[in-house]
Amino acid sequence: MHISLLSSSILLAIPLASAQLNLWARASKKIYFGTATDNPELIDAPYFKQLKNIQDFGQLTPFRLIIAY
Repeated sequence: MHISLLSSSILLAIPLASAQLNLWARASKKIYFGTATDNPELIDAPYFKQLKNIQDFGQLTPFRLIIAY
């Protein structure tokens, strides 16, 4: 009983989503992990907050620049 209670407590303390993609990329000797976005998406507050998360994204590229190539 004590073991299941302890393991349940530990599992509840772990965040459900913790990607940290940029940190993993840099740990693998990559320069960064980035994303592309378009200007209309920048006015979406939750989306923009995630874009500013440097643990997930190390660089932001304009989406239209990627289409050009």
